[in-house]
Formats: sequence, structure tokens, C-alpha cells
Amino acid sequence: MYTNYIWATNRKKYMKNKKTLQKYIGCILCGVAKNKKGVIKKVLYEDKSMMVIMNAFPYNVGHVQVVPVRHVRNIEDLTEREYSHLFNLIRKSVIMVKKTFSPVGFNIGMNIGGEAVGGSINHFHVQVVPRYVRDSGFMEITASTKVMPMSLDDAFDLLKKHAGILKK
Repeated sequence: MYTNYIWATNRKKYMKNKKTLQKYIGCILCGVAKNKKGVIKKVLYEDKSMMVIMNAFPYNVGHVQVVPVRHVRNIEDLTEREYSHLFNLIRKSVIMVKKTFSPVGFNIGMNIGGEAVGGSINHFHVQVVPRYVRDSGFMEITASTKVMPMSLDDAFDLLKKHAGILKK
């Protein structure tokens, strides 16, 4: 796991204020869904039950998350309709990211259980992480620092051009 991001100058402020934000907002993902002030909101798709958002501190360019709008802690708490919709959006998210960035593969993982499983958010969500031929270079290997070749805003703007795929 990388400990630093070269471009993430706001990360320190976020981590410092995380507990304050959680007291003010509650769950960060619920804060995104409710459009709470102080939350980084990069929403690519949203309806009454699900949203597809960019990870504010991505593992790679194009890292998105598929998230239930209502606060759900476990996969078994989803209704059958939500479950089906979630997996449909995961598939469409992969298509969107492929069209935007042409990764060579993906890691797709579910965050269930919050801090107990290494996550920092106790709201069920699915990580869709694109993988590229040269994910790791000198900085990642020797300095535990992830070099991002593109800003979060630029990646979001590019993904938005293909976000219509999520609505079909």
C-alpha cells in the first residue's frame, strides 16, 4: 500500500479533519449522497438507490466506486433489486473506464466491515480499480509514494464524457 501521493496536497488536511468531518457529516459516503458541505463529491452517476463516484484518493487514475445511496453496512442488507442494480453498475463502470483510459485489467473489491477489514468507511461499497502495464515505478517501489499521471479533476472530466454508459 502506498503511503503518499505526490499530487494529493489536500490529503493531509482531509486526514486531520476526518474525525471532525465524520462528526459533522456522519458517514462520508452518506455525505456524498446527501451533498453535504465539506465532502469531495465527484459523482458520475446517481439515482435513488445507487451512485458511481470517483474515489477521492485513488489507487490509480480512473478508480471509481459503486455505492448504495442509503447507508448499508453489509452486502446482505441490499434488497434483490439493489443487488442487481449494483452489479449492473459495476459492469457499466468497467466499460466506462475502459473507454476512457484503456487499462489492461481491473481489481474489483467490496468493502464490507469498515475498519475491521482495513477500510475507513463503514458503508458497503465496491471499488473498481483500473490496472495499467506500469502501475509501479521508481517512486512506488523505493519511496512508497504513488505517482499519479493526472489530477483527480482531469480524470473526472474525462470519465464524465463516457458517463452516459452508466444510464443505459
